[in-house]
Amino acid sequence: MKPVAVITGAANNIGLAIANQFSQHYQVVGLDRAFQAQEQSSSEGDGQIKKISCDITNPDEVASALKIARALGPIKALVNSAAITEARASILDTSIESWRKLMDINLTGAFIVMKTAIPYLQESKGVGLLITSRAGKVGYAGFDPNPAGTKAHYCASKAGVISLVKSLAIELAPFGVRINGLAPGSIEGTMIPKELWAGLSEKIPLKRLGLPEEIAQAASFLCSDASSYITGHILDVNGGTLMD
Repeated sequence: MKPVAVITGAANNIGLAIANQFSQHYQVVGLDRAFQAQEQSSSEGDGQIKKISCDITNPDEVASALKIARALGPIKALVNSAAITEARASILDTSIESWRKLMDINLTGAFIVMKTAIPYLQESKGVGLLITSRAGKVGYAGFDPNPAGTKAHYCASKAGVISLVKSLAIELAPFGVRINGLAPGSIEGTMIPKELWAGLSEKIPLKRLGLPEEIAQAASFLCSDASSYITGHILDVNGGTLMD
């Protein structure tokens, strides 16, 4: 029987691409608040994906979803891809409500998912992967075609995820659990308006935006035995826009 992988934010874009990629080797349980309230299954990619409606900011919903996933078998991989962004705004125009909303979903949500999943990952000696962002490392310095709106709340939330990865990697290493992060750059079909694609592509050394499937392939590597001696690492997948 295939092991179980849980993917949050699995309804679209990067999360959906990861769910499709992982369905080749895992029983995939996709969590997303965009799914209907009842559980459902569908054929995606090369296998079945079990879909569960779940708000990752709600600890009870996360606990219930992971319990359902564990009933299918040991949870060997967990990928937290759920995140949101909002329209560009200067820090002076960013409301407290917008700040709290971004932090609640992007950072607190990641904390809730990992806190709930850790016992299952300890049981299976599995792998946790948190999707962060190049923006979490450098903000939008030197790369945003609209510097008047830097989305500081988004950048700060993703920087927090990076720190969470490193903290959890140290804490869980003695249990044989690996925790890594993946920092995409500009990816087609995600949070970037299509009208900005051409301008962004010109600034990228590879002269194009990335594809969600390329992020999924990197995620597959970090959750596989091929990366068995990698933990606490943030893998950049950004076409050369950040080399650190």
